[in-house]
Amino acid sequence: MTPAARLLIVDDERDLADAFAEYLADLGHDVAVATSTWELESVLERQGADLVVLDLDLPGRSGLDLLREGVFPDGTAVVVLTGNPDAIDRVVGLELGADDYVQKPVDPRELAARIAGVLRRRQGRRRPLVVFETVSVDLAAARLLRDDGTAERLSPGEISLVRAFAENPGRVMSREELIDLAPAEDADAFDRSVDSRIARLRRKLGTETIRTVRGFGYVFDPPDHARRPT
Repeated sequence: MTPAARLLIVDDERDLADAFAEYLADLGHDVAVATSTWELESVLERQGADLVVLDLDLPGRSGLDLLREGVFPDGTAVVVLTGNPDAIDRVVGLELGADDYVQKPVDPRELAARIAGVLRRRQGRRRPLVVFETVSVDLAAARLLRDDGTAERLSPGEISLVRAFAENPGRVMSREELIDLAPAEDADAFDRSVDSRIARLRRKLGTETIRTVRGFGYVFDPPDHARRPT
C-alpha cells in the first residue's frame, strides 16, 4: 500500500495544478500548490514536502534551474512534469536528480500512479533519523520532527552538529574536533563559539543527551526510551 504523503505541485497553470491537487487529495495525500518560484520556496520553508511535482516551464527560473540550484532538500522526491516533447529535457532532469518524468497532457490517474511508484521505491529506504527524548532529526531533509506532527527547518550548522554527535555516540568529542566536523556558519569559529552553538541546539531539541564533559568536551548518549515520530 502506498503511504499518504505531503505533495507539492509546482505549475504556473493554476487550474491544472488545482485539478491534480484535488484528485491526489481524494487519494489521501496532503497536497499544496505553488504557481511561482517564491511560492514554492515559501511552502518548502513552511511545511516541506515528501514529493514535488515540478513543471519545467516556469516563468523566471525554470524547473531545470531549480534542480541545478539544489532548491529541494535532500530526501525530497521530484517528478518532472512538462509539455515539452524534447527528450533532452527528460535526460537533463533525470541527470539533475529527478525521480521520474511525466509528459503533458497526462491523466490524473497516470500521475497518481507515477507518484505512487516513486513513493513505494523510497518507502523501503531507511531515512537517516536521529532520535532524542521527544523529537527526531531527519538529517536528509534537515528538519526537526516533533511528536505533534509539526516540523522545523534546521540550519546547515545545526545539522552538522547533530550528524557529528550521531556518528560518534558515547564518545567524548573535543571542541576542536566538533569545530572541524561542524564548522561555524560565519567567521566566528573560535574555540568557545561551539559552546553557545551546542547550548542553543540542546534547547531547540529539548534534550539532555548531549552532555558537557568538563575539561574535555561533549558526549552524546542516545536515549534508550526515545520515540520515533509516526
